[in-house]
Amino acid sequence: MANPIRLLIVEDNADLSANLAEFFDSDAYILDFAHDGLVALHLLATNTYDVIVLDVMLPGVSGFGLCQRIRQDLGSSTRVAVCAPF
Repeated sequence: MANPIRLLIVEDNADLSANLAEFFDSDAYILDFAHDGLVALHLLATNTYDVIVLDVMLPGVSGFGLCQRIRQDLGSSTRVAVCAPF
């Protein structure tokens, strides 16, 4: 079996986070969750991820601002999937 995909999900809506956790509930994924940008930055500084699922409407700092910090401050080139409101 291939190595599992490590995902960081940055989402402040608890119900949506729970839905994503249920969707990605398999041995193919390792999930971490952050409810805001500061927690996300800490997790990114201490872990390696294959993909970041990023909400753009976060409290404090927008997802776009967070993505900019991920690229500039952390020097990370991890793939980012941006989730915008409908």
